[in-house]
Formats: sequence, structure tokens, C-alpha cells
Amino acid sequence: MTNIHVEDLSSVKKRVTVEVPEDQVTDMLNAEYRELKRTVQIKGFRRGKVPMNVLRGYFKSKVQADTARKIIEVTFQPGLDDRKITPVAVLSLDPEPVEEGKPYTYTAEIEVPPPVDLKTYMGLKLKKTVREVDDNQVTERLERLRERFASLNPIPDTRGAQEGDHLVVDITVTSEGEPVAALTVSDYHMELGRNFYLPDFDAHLYGLKPEETKEATITLPEDFPRKALAGKTATFNIVVKEAKVRVLPELDDDFAKDVGDFENLDALKKSIWGDLSKMIEDDTIRDLRKQIVDQLVELNPLEVPETMVEAQVDHMLQESYRNLAYQGIDPSRLPPPTPQQREQLKPAATRSVKAGLILEAIAKKEGVEISEEEIQSALEKRAEILEVSVDHLKDQMESNNIWEDFLEALTQEKIYKLIEENAEIEEVKPPAEEESEAEKTEKE
Repeated sequence: MTNIHVEDLSSVKKRVTVEVPEDQVTDMLNAEYRELKRTVQIKGFRRGKVPMNVLRGYFKSKVQADTARKIIEVTFQPGLDDRKITPVAVLSLDPEPVEEGKPYTYTAEIEVPPPVDLKTYMGLKLKKTVREVDDNQVTERLERLRERFASLNPIPDTRGAQEGDHLVVDITVTSEGEPVAALTVSDYHMELGRNFYLPDFDAHLYGLKPEETKEATITLPEDFPRKALAGKTATFNIVVKEAKVRVLPELDDDFAKDVGDFENLDALKKSIWGDLSKMIEDDTIRDLRKQIVDQLVELNPLEVPETMVEAQVDHMLQESYRNLAYQGIDPSRLPPPTPQQREQLKPAATRSVKAGLILEAIAKKEGVEISEEEIQSALEKRAEILEVSVDHLKDQMESNNIWEDFLEALTQEKIYKLIEENAEIEEVKPPAEEESEAEKTEKE
């Protein structure tokens, strides 16, 4: 009978020693030789008629190594299953070949999920920052929409170019009688006042009208990026080809209809108010969840396997790659993450692994489960947002290996709500200098 001894090296590491008796080793060795005899062909012998001593002479080392692997296959995982041990990784398992007439012993080191000793998760003390949408935020959003839908019209004949106008210019540059190709441009677009071409250069263009020209002599700074030009005096011949002013649309019902499917301006304002309210609500939820995770990790300390942390780092990187792909950036064209970059992600990965294990333990203790109806409802909501069918969304999740993540997120959502319902929540006002995520997003 196989004997398995398990030694705890830490809360997440175990050394497993497996002792296989001689008779079992002999039976498996003989089975390997019988299979080999049936299939092998050696010159001078018919297939299936090779004497056993000849087989041992030719294939002893191979059979002993193959038998060792088969012994491990039939004893290692079943032995762990019998003891209800679920490894997250096998750190080492280097079997030696078996020897005839002897029992066989091998040793492995494994990582396992840590035991989670839940101490505190109910009655947490949380602070809920109360934020409300105000008219100023709606007005700011409307002004940004006006900026987005602004048109560029020729500047009035009665004035020249001024700050904020958009110009198209040709600039020819010479220095010491020689052309400076690095600074010569054609059809160069600029917004006056931003000084994108050169620092303080736009001041030379104020008051100019289309088709007007101007010559400016400028001494380039000593720290000019192009060292060959640093400190030199250059002559800039400027031709204004176009000059346009940014014209904002009137804030009226017609503007609301241009922006989207809105009957009038009031309907647009109502929609903006709802969007901002949802952003503030999401911001509040994220803040509460962060407080919950911080307290759960602090109040329920546990060690986590390095393998799980590394897997979470991989997951975080894959998430970032997916986000880049959504933005139209091909992640395959990017260099692989460096060891230093992976190391920087480890603290957040460790925190995430700990939180996941604690939340999973709470779910088991509280009997939290997700019904088929809840899964279907969540799928339908997400499919509606993404404007795809439910079947297509589920297929995409499964093909991208994120279906289990989706189910885990639904379970965690119920656990968070359970913890919030049993928490002491104090409503507080945001600090005067603090901005909500909604406000930050509005400014981006």
C-alpha cells in the first residue's frame, strides 16, 4: 500500500513524500516490459517474441524511467486528493529511476492555498463620502460639448489674428545666410497662444491677416535642443495662409438635437445630470469597496503563495493589454514587461490575491451563491451596454478566458453588499480640495 507523508513547510508550502512498496513497483515494471515486448522490434527476433533478458539489456534505463513517471501519475495526485490537498503549483518533483527489487520513494514540494482564518468581516466601520451633482458641473459639461462641436470660421476682416485663433502658416528659416531645414515648415497648423512651434514664437503672429507676411529675427537660446543652432540668430519668414476663429454653437434646442437624440436643451441637461449622478455613484461604490478590501486584508492576515501572486501579475498585464487593444493599440508591438515592471505590480497583485481568498472564504461561510437568473440578468445588462447579443458576449468571454472572472465578480458583488449591509457607515462631506472621479473625468 502506497504511503504518503505530508510535511508543512509553511502555511502555503508542503513537502510530500510518497513511498511505493516493492510489489507495486515490480508489478508496474513488469507491465512496462510486457507492453514493450508487444511493440518493440529487434533484429533477429520476431515482434512479440523478444526474450525478457534481451529487453532488459536494451531498455532497462528507459523502462525504469518510464515506470517512475507512471508511478507518479497514479500515486501523486490521487494521494493528494485523498487528503483533500489542492496544489496551486508543484515547485519541485525530480524523480529518480526505479530499481528492481526495491520500494520506490519520491519527494515533491508544492504550494497550496493558505487556510483563511476569518476573524472580522462584519461590522466594519466605513466612511461614505456624500457628493451631489450641482448646476455648475452640468454647465461645465455643456461648455465642453460646445467646444467639441465648435466650428472654425475665417476671422473677421476687421481684425487680425489673436490668441485662440487657428492659423495655417509657411515658415522659412535661415541662419548666417544658410537655410535651416529643421525649422522650415509648410502648411503648419497652430493655435495662437500655445507656442507649439517655438517658445514665445506666437507673439510674432498677433495681428496678422491671411496672405500677410512677416519677417522676424530671433536669437535661439543657448540650451536649444538642436546643438548646432544653440545661441545662433535666425531669420524667420512667415506667410499666413489661413486664419480662423473657433465659433461655439448657441446653447439652444437645435444644439441639443445636434449633440444626440434629444428633443430639446432641457432633455440634454437632464441626461447630463443623470450621467454625472451615475459617475458619482460609481465613484462612491469604488471608494467603499476599497475601504472594505483594505480592512479585510488588515484584519484577516494570511500568507499567499508566490505562484498565485505571479499569476495575478500576469492577469493584470493581460487586462492592460486588452485595454490597449480597445484603444486601437496592438499590444504585440510593445516590448515584454521587464522584471522590474513585474516587481512593481506585485504589491497590488498580493493585495488582490489576499482579498480574493478572503472574499471566497466569506462566500463559503455565508453560503453566498449566484443563481442562473442572476447570471442571465447580468449578461443581458452588459450585452445591452455593449450593443451585442447575449450569446455573442458569453462566447467572447469564454474564448478570452474571462468567463470565470465574470462569475467571480458577480459573487464578490453579493459579498460586498452583504458586508455593506452589516457595516457601520458614516456619511461625510468631501474635503474642499478633493475632486470626485466624476469631476476628474469631466476635466479630462
